Amino acid sequence: MNRRIARSTPFVGLLAILGFLLISTANALRGNAWQKRLDRAFLQVDGVKPEGRIRSFQRALGDPELRTDISKAINVVREKGFGKGHPEFIELLWPEGTQARQDLEAINALTKQLSERSSEVQDNSSSSQGVLDIIRSTQESLRFGEEGSRGVVSSLLKQVQSDPNRVQRLAVNVLRNTPVEVESPSYKLLGKYLEEDAEMISDEEKVVSESDEGEETNTKKKSFLTIPPLELRQYDTFRSVSVPLPASGSSSSQDDIYTLNNMGPALTEIFSYLELGNNAESALMPMTTPFFISDAATDGSNKMFVKIPRDQEEYPPEPVESSRVAFDDVPETVMATLSFAGICTNEEIKRQKAKLMERVEAAGDIGWKIKRQQNSNNENDDTKNEGSELETKEENEPEIFVLQYNAPGTLPWRRKNEIAVVMEKTNLVDDKNGIVVEAEIEIKSDQKDSQVTNDGIVAVAEIASDQTDSQITKDEEKENGSDTDDENDDTTSTTGSDFE
Repeated sequence: MNRRIARSTPFVGLLAILGFLLISTANALRGNAWQKRLDRAFLQVDGVKPEGRIRSFQRALGDPELRTDISKAINVVREKGFGKGHPEFIELLWPEGTQARQDLEAINALTKQLSERSSEVQDNSSSSQGVLDIIRSTQESLRFGEEGSRGVVSSLLKQVQSDPNRVQRLAVNVLRNTPVEVESPSYKLLGKYLEEDAEMISDEEKVVSESDEGEETNTKKKSFLTIPPLELRQYDTFRSVSVPLPASGSSSSQDDIYTLNNMGPALTEIFSYLELGNNAESALMPMTTPFFISDAATDGSNKMFVKIPRDQEEYPPEPVESSRVAFDDVPETVMATLSFAGICTNEEIKRQKAKLMERVEAAGDIGWKIKRQQNSNNENDDTKNEGSELETKEENEPEIFVLQYNAPGTLPWRRKNEIAVVMEKTNLVDDKNGIVVEAEIEIKSDQKDSQVTNDGIVAVAEIASDQTDSQITKDEEKENGSDTDDENDDTTSTTGSDFE
């Protein structure tokens, strides 16, 4: 599979002109399209007042394209049937770029994930007993500081009095894909790689049909699912607070760490240390995002950790004696990440790992490769035989992390997750001189550079479309009661307190 790499080119001006010419023919979603107006009326969290939502809804209903698109969608289903026609049907009514489409894709993922979570809870126990075990183990990890719950409530009341708007924005995070007003580790975007084939599907989506000669053949079924970009990020160093998760040698295998029984108590213990003051100083600290889960640790030290808030990072309060909390210095790390929606189950993480490895391989020569760990358990084994060295090499695994951005109360279809693998620079051989040289990526993290891709015409067309939409949506801002028409509600700064 080919790739598209975001990079700057010397022909930006020419591409911009071609991009403007393509706007009239491209099926770009305008800011005043009826789909966007319905988004603002019902699904957009920020930037729209109640009267603005009413106006957006009224204008969407009055848009003549609404009836046209609905008629086209119905005709597609009539002609092709829902099985073959549903991708086009969805694209007409909920095109890419709308919150409705994003929610729809997440709900599609949840249909499988929730079934897996239900099976996990009911495994080896009745449904009610399984839920009770989860609640009990989570409650046991909940601890307050010396001041108890009264101190937490008192602190919350002070926050409400001092800055009620911030508290309200934090509360509404349960409706957002990416939380706001929450600190995150900073990183620099080194590159973004897009799948060229937008109709790529997994093996599960292949349709088996019979040819005229009676032989079964695999045919591709077009999918409406958006393929997320592969991002190469360089994370800055930060200090974290961590809690261990079951090791691979324990009763729960390494592949079974993404259960509520494992993740719930660990997150609760970190939450208790930060938010509830369960530390030596009874200090209350805000939670940060995302919370990381280390996967495929060679020494069995799988753990969950989050960044310590900036104000306490240098001298964090010591944990209490009964706590499993520990501090770790996370070094500067380059990781390739892939986002996915919904909840994290063992089966979902396995699927996302496979997708991540496939996408990294498909990216080709980018100057970085997956870093393989040396299995310390094999290296320190005094009973190694002659073939153990080869066995150790085969068992060297990449270092995987799972990133979860949302609080437990967030709507399941608004949850944002990422799968990440640690990368290292490659050494490429110069064919002419036979010299090993270090590969360099011709990509800058500057936001302007990331706007132009190898298929620059399409990228610039999208940029130009946004500029045109800004003129069109001036009237929309008025109709929304002076609210900002934020079409990219979930976009955050990669170097600020929020990041994707």
